[in-house]
Amino acid sequence: MKWLCIVLNFFFPGLGYLVGVPEKRVVGIFWLLGVIGLTAVEQGMGLEAALPDAFKVMFASVFVMNTGFAIDTFLIFKAKEGKPAA
Repeated sequence: MKWLCIVLNFFFPGLGYLVGVPEKRVVGIFWLLGVIGLTAVEQGMGLEAALPDAFKVMFASVFVMNTGFAIDTFLIFKAKEGKPAA
């Protein structure tokens, strides 16, 4: 369950919270809706073709954000397992 939630939160931020972190389900819904909106702009509205430099910045920003979500999920599960975070 831990690794499923980590992977889900990397590729679909918020979804990992919905699946395995009950205390973050509400915020998970909002993050997931935001990600759907970003994806619609990034992929569905042709941002890459219209503004290639903006697309690169957005892609890098989303990658950093997704990495943060995956790390946060890992730390949550580590704390639940009773292991020190560091």
